[in-house]
This record gives sequence, structure tokens and C-alpha cells, in this order.
Amino acid sequence: MSFQIGQSTYVIEQRTLFIKDKEGIKLTPREAALFEFLLEHKNDIVTREAVLQKIWSQTDYFAGRSMDVYINRLRNHLKQDASITIHSIRSLGYRLED
Repeated sequence: MSFQIGQSTYVIEQRTLFIKDKEGIKLTPREAALFEFLLEHKNDIVTREAVLQKIWSQTDYFAGRSMDVYINRLRNHLKQDASITIHSIRSLGYRLED
């Protein structure tokens, strides 16, 4: 199964993001889980707590800091496709847009 987002394609089975027909970027299991969750809720605001509970199964400070790292890693991958952004919604969470 694959998702089309922006000018990119994400193939779930391979955990690979193909940006603008370039060589694929293999996501780590945690990056893939986070990206898939954001894709499922594309253009909707997802709360930090919902993401932490779903992906990390906890909502403590350390899990939150870990999530921040993975959000930044995804943003770095996605900056090759300017049509896709992960917005931080202050005091709420995140929104994936294309």
C-alpha cells in the first residue's frame, strides 16, 4: 500500500519515501510509525498527547523530547519536497499538510 502526498510517494511495506522520483529514503520503524500516523490524519491537528500515546505508549517528558527529535528528522527528509510541511500548532500538536 502506498500514499501519495505532495510530489512524493510513501510505500508502507518498505517504509520508504520516494520524493520527486528520486532515490527512496528508508525510514526507521519509529519514523515510519510517526509519519503513517500523521498521514492518517493529514490536514488535521493531532495533539502531542495522541501521538505520544499511539507511538510511544507514554506521555512523559522523555517521550515528548524523543518525539521532537523524530519530528525534526521527518522534517529534514521532507524538506526536499517543498509542498509538504509538518506544522507545529502551539500548545496543541502538529498538522501534516501538502
